[in-house]
Amino acid sequence: MNAVTNALLGSSQNLSKMDFVGPTADDDIRRAINRYGADAVKAAIKRQTKAKIGRPKLNDWKELAPIIEEHADLWLKGEDPFAAYSNYSIAKNYAAANPGQSAIATHKRIERKLKASRHGRKWFTLVLAFERSKDAYPHPTHIRALEELCELDPQFPAWSWHLDQIQGSIADYERLHGEPPPAHLTATQVEEGSKVVNALLDYGKSPRPGGLFGLLGTLPK
Repeated sequence: MNAVTNALLGSSQNLSKMDFVGPTADDDIRRAINRYGADAVKAAIKRQTKAKIGRPKLNDWKELAPIIEEHADLWLKGEDPFAAYSNYSIAKNYAAANPGQSAIATHKRIERKLKASRHGRKWFTLVLAFERSKDAYPHPTHIRALEELCELDPQFPAWSWHLDQIQGSIADYERLHGEPPPAHLTATQVEEGSKVVNALLDYGKSPRPGGLFGLLGTLPK
């Protein structure tokens, strides 16, 4: 082996370290394939070029869900969570626990989301209150949630539709009993009562005061 060849190839120790570099990436890959095989090099390239996995991106509203649930409970009890907790303080606490690349940027992002009229803190709180109040709270509370949603999110027709439905059920209930439903009844109880009324009124009989049992007495035997 002459001196030039020896200088190019180097010692066996140098070969084991793959000291040769370039002049192009193709040259390096070709040398790696000769040494490790094509499959091993493909797998290595895939691993090395794979995007680095950092801290998973947080779903802001999922992280804020406990706060929204607490707000909804307070609102359903007649308290005002929006006065008790500011968007600034909530965003500050969130950014401290989940700073991301910049706590300041996270704070601003969360505060902006909380302030949004639709899909913001108040919107999510009222939607949750609306859902929970239908079966577990007096129907005036359910109506109050719908009225506030209609005011906050007037472009979404579902809120006014639900409000019309419960008001129609109240009117049907009053036709049966001669007075509005007791305030302690839930929206579901009022609606269920109105369904019975509508079915019975199909017989063409006028409802009697005195409740459902009095009305049943008017049905044909």
